[in-house]
Amino acid sequence: MELRYRPNTDLVLKGLNFKIDGGSKVGIVGRTGAGKSTISLAISRIVEIEKGAILIDEIDSKSITLDELRSKITIIP
Repeated sequence: MELRYRPNTDLVLKGLNFKIDGGSKVGIVGRTGAGKSTISLAISRIVEIEKGAILIDEIDSKSITLDELRSKITIIP
């Protein structure tokens, strides 16, 4: 997955790839500026990814409505 906040700016996520098994609870940790918040913005489609896909239960998150997506996930800052 690749993501940038605005056209003509540098990528802020590059080559991100991970898989989480269904029913799992995941914590994302890291240093300041590591991309933790950006990952949660991408998962909830507050910021759209530029390249790649976010699959949830084998369904591309872009193929469902924002309401449906956001009602099925929980992000605790």
